[in-house]
Amino acid sequence: MPSMADKEPWRPGKYILQYRAPIGIVLILVTALMGYWAAHVQIATKFENFFPANHPNTLLYRKYQYRYGGAQTLMLMLRMRHGDIYNVPTLTKIQDLTAAVNILPGVDHNEIFSLASYRVAFPRVIPGAIITTNFMYPKVPKTPQGLAELRANVAAHFEQVAGVITRDNKGALITASFNEEGLDYKLLFDDLQKLVQRFSDKDTELYMVGQPVISGWGYYYLPRVTAIFFSSIALMLIILYMSLGRRSSWWAPIVTGSFSAIWGLGFVSLMGYNFDPVMLVIPFILTARDLSHGIQWQGRYYDELDRLDDKLLACATTTDVMLPPGLLSILADIAGIIFISFGGIPVLKEIGLGGAVWLASSLMMVFVFQPIFMSYLPRPRIRQRRWRSQRDGERRRFNPLLEGLLDVPVSPGPLRGALLAGGALFILWGISSGLRARIGYETPGTPLYRSDAKVNRDIAEVGRFFPTDEGWIVLSTPDYPDPQSSIGPEVLRMQDDLGAYLIGQGDVAGTISFANIAIEPLNQLFHYSFPKYRVVPGGTELGGNLWYMFLSGTAPGEIERFFAHSPKMTSACMRLLLPDHTYSRLNQVRDDIQRFIEQRVTPDTALSKVRVSYLGGAAGLYLAANDVLKKLDFINITFVLLVIYVCCAFTFRSLMAGLLFIVSCVMANFGAFVYMNARGIGLTIDTIPVISLGIGLGVDYGIYTVARIEDEVINGASIDDAVSTALRTTGAAVFSTFAVMIGGIVPWAFSPLLFHNEMSVLLIFLMGTNMIAGVLILPAFISWRRPAFIARYIQKRPAAEAAAARG
Repeated sequence: MPSMADKEPWRPGKYILQYRAPIGIVLILVTALMGYWAAHVQIATKFENFFPANHPNTLLYRKYQYRYGGAQTLMLMLRMRHGDIYNVPTLTKIQDLTAAVNILPGVDHNEIFSLASYRVAFPRVIPGAIITTNFMYPKVPKTPQGLAELRANVAAHFEQVAGVITRDNKGALITASFNEEGLDYKLLFDDLQKLVQRFSDKDTELYMVGQPVISGWGYYYLPRVTAIFFSSIALMLIILYMSLGRRSSWWAPIVTGSFSAIWGLGFVSLMGYNFDPVMLVIPFILTARDLSHGIQWQGRYYDELDRLDDKLLACATTTDVMLPPGLLSILADIAGIIFISFGGIPVLKEIGLGGAVWLASSLMMVFVFQPIFMSYLPRPRIRQRRWRSQRDGERRRFNPLLEGLLDVPVSPGPLRGALLAGGALFILWGISSGLRARIGYETPGTPLYRSDAKVNRDIAEVGRFFPTDEGWIVLSTPDYPDPQSSIGPEVLRMQDDLGAYLIGQGDVAGTISFANIAIEPLNQLFHYSFPKYRVVPGGTELGGNLWYMFLSGTAPGEIERFFAHSPKMTSACMRLLLPDHTYSRLNQVRDDIQRFIEQRVTPDTALSKVRVSYLGGAAGLYLAANDVLKKLDFINITFVLLVIYVCCAFTFRSLMAGLLFIVSCVMANFGAFVYMNARGIGLTIDTIPVISLGIGLGVDYGIYTVARIEDEVINGASIDDAVSTALRTTGAAVFSTFAVMIGGIVPWAFSPLLFHNEMSVLLIFLMGTNMIAGVLILPAFISWRRPAFIARYIQKRPAAEAAAARG
């Protein structure tokens, strides 16, 4: 580089090109190594990773999931179109379906319940004994007398079958739990689809719900999501060609963007992280962000090449001027996603760390490898394209409108005032919406899929007859025969009171405890079935005898649904049956349990040794996520804004500059809460990574634009001229970046997943508000107020030089 003397200040572009061969070889070797790992990245789902690892609810779930049942529960409902289930063909279907569920991959064979299951039975009195009798195991009744007896048994003991038969006798439910460790959702879902096809006919409909089904639908839609992913990339490349294709090296950002993606994917695979099929939109956004940095660098390179007419000098100069704002932009990108890893939720930690490395790789690929790459390529040629003349004609028609828009920031008057006032009002609207941001799920079913999707229709249909969510309350007590053991009279009465209280508050659809399922019915049978004895027994000894009768007369493992450490009675489970896991319901359940404990349990000396832990089960996991997300959202936004403030203040050497970018970031990105409140979207594990990415990604527009304004003022332009030049050069590159990203996001709006649709529209909205803030409102403020971090470069120039510049 003969044009640069040794006495000049350190310029990174000079040294990068001076050692371009060894640096380029090292980067290519590292990319090849990361490519090996990227080829082994796994697409898989681990349900427990979506919830905070150290939250009390999650710890409670982990401790007892193999005793009280995990969240991986399948509910398969058979529903008759005509007639009821009490006929031989339908009952045979229920039996065959139960057997088919029993051989599904990953099923817990002791946790299958249906009318045909050995786990569903009722007590029967015979002379000298009480025996447990199955409703329909191991045979289906074939005679009219057998069918009539089955119907009578169900009617007489409906409490035992309330969870597997609808009250109108037209539907039956098969429930099964699955071992989460190593569960293959795709294989399981494929097998379930085959069961639905096999057992459905003109008289029978099948509906399936549960977490394995929700995850399985993600794999079902994976081919369509993958097609959207590649169509989005193709559309981005088309728009990139339309933007930069006039030069022969327009495709260079594709190379650097792809290398950045390889580094990101390689890190994800190297760390053993997985990609959930539903979350494939996130790696796409990260790749688009990497590509946009390359577009910014390439656009500035063309400007410098035209100005300097020297390829190597243009590469070095472009790196020198683009590295500071590029580094600042990448730090803002990383800040937007890294802080979500602090919430203790494993999947957000994986997204945060993986996304940070993915975005950080742009620093090496765009600002180190891209200048090296361009220095070896032939000088970009300007090519004439057939459609160029037509496009130029269209551009000339729109030029007056475009020029008028670009003149607004530098033209004092009502338009610029309205632009700034509109930005201020939008800030207030965004902050107000942020304070009212919703947490968790707002509607029954799953918001990942559209309301009319099969999975949500099935959830709605099953929910008409059975509660679809479950939570636990776990009682830690002394062992029997202590009066305060889990089968002590006062403890059992407290469970009855708690269940009645929660049902009366409208929180739950029902409760299941050892008291109402075993002790009270057995006590009634023990007293010749007199209804007045369907109560908790008065003595501990009788409770122990009834416990023993249940233990000896039921299937192996049945007692462990209620006592985790059987035959010890130191831990008992009370199940809450919930219609849904919406934010309001879960909070109300927790508040009412807390109120009951304070008013009923704590003051009672007969319960002094009893410790109540809540809320376990799947409902507890969702509640734990809601608790963390509420805090995580505040922490994330606070730290992102703080990082942007510090980095911008340091880069532009001005506290005012940091404050200006904070205001711009709030104005552009708090619009996300406006959109989310309008569409009823809450902050969930699924949405918060996308929102966090949007916060960091959009501020880049303003950073690149303001940095170009500063460069132009340093080189002798007035502030207004610098703003105009920046809008017509960097602003054009910003618009190209915006168009490429929007073009890539638009196809996701047509995804079969509602989550993709909502998040794509949200990102388009965020990108649009950020472009308006960065390309119009920030320059308008700089032209109006002439902040010192820009104006100081004019003040330092000698008067003669300034006059010459004006001339």
